Amino acid sequence: MKVIDEKGRLFGKLNLIDLAVVVIVVVAVAAVAMKVFGNKAVSAVTSQQVKLTYEVVAEDVPQHVADYCVAHTGGQLMSSGKLLDGSITGCEAVEVSEGDGARTDLYFTIEVNTTFSNSAYSVGSQEVRVGIEHLVKTSDIEVTGVVSGLEVETNG
Repeated sequence: MKVIDEKGRLFGKLNLIDLAVVVIVVVAVAAVAMKVFGNKAVSAVTSQQVKLTYEVVAEDVPQHVADYCVAHTGGQLMSSGKLLDGSITGCEAVEVSEGDGARTDLYFTIEVNTTFSNSAYSVGSQEVRVGIEHLVKTSDIEVTGVVSGLEVETNG
């Protein structure tokens, strides 16, 4: 029995062109599935649950905003309109004297349960690394600062 007969069929049953079309369709479906679901599946496997405690320094905050933030310590964090598993556990206002005046800096302490995946700690839509800008946001507060320190405690 020939592998390919005179009509171009494989083992006398399957047309080579039909086989090529089927293989192309399967490869295309697999490629689309990897593009859509691949990163989620990989990050679900590689993510590690951690408790992250970090500090954010917001410089030159108006005094009325600083007073409000200090008075409303404990607010639950938000991102993209959704509440997160974390909160502001401390907020201290520090007056810094400058040559011709003073400014108020805020020091936020934040605790959040999150994951370490794709080489970064994620809090909502933000990555948390020392030295990068970070938006401290609750239902009452929205202040931008810079992450100045972090501690990680592995859960489990």
